[in-house]
Amino acid sequence: MKKFLKSTAALALLFATTTGMATEPKISLAHGNDAKSFIVKLDSQAQDSKIKLIDDNEQTIYSENILDANYTKKFNFKNLAIGTYYFSVENALSSVVYTLTINDKNVSIANTNESTNKPIFRKTDNKVFVNLFNADQQKVDITIIDSEEMVVFKESAKDELIIGKIFNFKKALKGTYTIRVNDGEDTYYQNITIG
Repeated sequence: MKKFLKSTAALALLFATTTGMATEPKISLAHGNDAKSFIVKLDSQAQDSKIKLIDDNEQTIYSENILDANYTKKFNFKNLAIGTYYFSVENALSSVVYTLTINDKNVSIANTNESTNKPIFRKTDNKVFVNLFNADQQKVDITIIDSEEMVVFKESAKDELIIGKIFNFKKALKGTYTIRVNDGEDTYYQNITIG
């Protein structure tokens, strides 16, 4: 029983520490004064986020890095052609993609896709720390590929709630390495250059 309580206390401390270090930003997307506009509001946690507007052909129409503590902006879609567009807000912890449908009279949100279980990559000197909260405890593949597309590391984890890895590139050969994390549905990438 004592061992169980210690494990529970350690897990609670880990979640409290993680929550204190990185809180997910709150995103608000509401109609503006006219039928073809939206007002986007992000709270202070949205610093270091990126917003994008992409058309149905995967062409980026608009992109902006958010550096302000609080962000509010009106987007007017009146000059865009009728069709489907994707408006995304992404940061280190989560991403939200709104599927927008524009017709001749207005713009509406057809679908919202939110991903909050993104891995957290943190680089310090020649080390990369990878942390992932694996809520569904499904299989997660972590692969490191060098600049010549050779696999230099591969590992799978399953039935683990919290996945944490430290990769030390101190003795690695010069070049660019890509760390790829695949949780079955999504794939995330982090590059590190050793000079």
